[in-house]
Amino acid sequence: MKIGILGMGTFGSTLAGYFSKLGHEIYTEEVKDTELIFVVVPSHAVFSALQKEKDNISNQKIVICSKGFSKNPKKSDKAMLISESLEGEFENIFFLYGPTIADELKEGKLSGMVLAGGKGKEEIKKIIESEKLRIELDDDVIGVQIGASLKNVMTIFLGIIEESGCGQNTRSYAFTKCVEEIKNFGLALGAKEKTFLGLTCVGDLILCSRNRCLGIELAKGKGLEEITKEMNYIPQGIANLQDAKRIAKEKGIKTPIIDSLYSILFENSPLNEAIKVLEKLN
Repeated sequence: MKIGILGMGTFGSTLAGYFSKLGHEIYTEEVKDTELIFVVVPSHAVFSALQKEKDNISNQKIVICSKGFSKNPKKSDKAMLISESLEGEFENIFFLYGPTIADELKEGKLSGMVLAGGKGKEEIKKIIESEKLRIELDDDVIGVQIGASLKNVMTIFLGIIEESGCGQNTRSYAFTKCVEEIKNFGLALGAKEKTFLGLTCVGDLILCSRNRCLGIELAKGKGLEEITKEMNYIPQGIANLQDAKRIAKEKGIKTPIIDSLYSILFENSPLNEAIKVLEKLN
């Protein structure tokens, strides 16, 4: 099958290699004459990346792997769910998320992801699943997006807790409360509760991602600018945090962990705010 991949960063390049091994023909950074499209650009750029290729998109199925919120200047200058930004502009949209560190997927270690969407996801599963990459199907498009986006945020918080020397009891408590806050956020936007016990929330929170590494470095006393310079990368969780904070305020969703993390990163609040918010939770 001819597969187009938009976004050839670490994960996009890994997908290209993985699909090649399965025998598919890969088109990088173009989608003309393809049969299936994967989008792996930063979430804010999803709409613009697809809009640029709109003349080359007809009836291909489009699989979004970007985790976070997106923008559609035709609708608003504010970030929204990726599905909202693409609604009315593109059809056959699916979402593929889960705990998949690129290097481990490349090494052929067993991994699992969730493919969410409507009719046609069964066909995509057959195309991309292998013995080492298991694909679960779901129809909760909102839930998997929220789980994937807020996972990026919460792992920063968990990184701070992990490096603060709080102990396993506190870390377990923090993990549970992070899941609870993601779930409540998702339910307020119409997601299904069971989604947050799956790969795109609980499963992904377990990973030691770059967002968690950011939290660990913050807990060591380093500043945000210093850390991102050393990493030579701006973790997606930073933008996701800003978007989630705004959406929660607009929708009236209580998000004490997100609020405390925002105050630490952007309002110069001390790191012990992370512990303080946990102590106040019921």
